[in-house]
Amino acid sequence: MTTKLNFSQSIKAGAFTAIAAAVINSILFFVFHAIGVFSDDIMLQPDQPLSVVPVLISSIVPTLIASMVFFLIEKYSNNGFGIFKIVSIVLLVISFINPFMGIKGVTIPYALALNLMHVTIVLFLFYFIGKAKKAA
Repeated sequence: MTTKLNFSQSIKAGAFTAIAAAVINSILFFVFHAIGVFSDDIMLQPDQPLSVVPVLISSIVPTLIASMVFFLIEKYSNNGFGIFKIVSIVLLVISFINPFMGIKGVTIPYALALNLMHVTIVLFLFYFIGKAKKAA
């Protein structure tokens, strides 16, 4: 029998993920902005270009929600981490569409950079949840 993570362990893994993803995605934001991939000419919100604040929020909030979803899948299934990985990958692939379809005037490098940030979050989720599972 495999050990299941409790709520506290799941949230702790989510918190580590949120911190790591926020730091890395913030660094990526500043790098992409400095090299001109993120342009202030492309507006994400009404009359506002992308800034680091939405990057931080988008790195932290969904990650904490994902860790709660993981806990629920883990609690009510025999292969919680495996199911969570499949759900995460499906949602990641679906999220790849959003930058291309949801941002008016987006360039391909801009959209790809945003998608890289999505991948960062999922990889950190897999890493920290996997690490917590091994430690449990």
